[in-house]
Amino acid sequence: MQVHSLRLLYVGISFLLVNIWINILWRKISQPRRGGRLIYREIFNLKQMLEFLRQSVDRIYQVREAIYLPSG
Repeated sequence: MQVHSLRLLYVGISFLLVNIWINILWRKISQPRRGGRLIYREIFNLKQMLEFLRQSVDRIYQVREAIYLPSG
């Protein structure tokens, strides 16, 4: 895979993650009120969502702390 294709993939994934975060904020965390919704960004920020996602991936794939190579 070329470097440009890989960069484009990363940009696409980042846009997807930010849009998911905004959707969660809008549907679950914001409060409808007169004059527009009140969005509580400090309750669930993007960094916290990414940390939850990282923990889930770690649980599924059991991330290794170290790799031991056989000597030979």
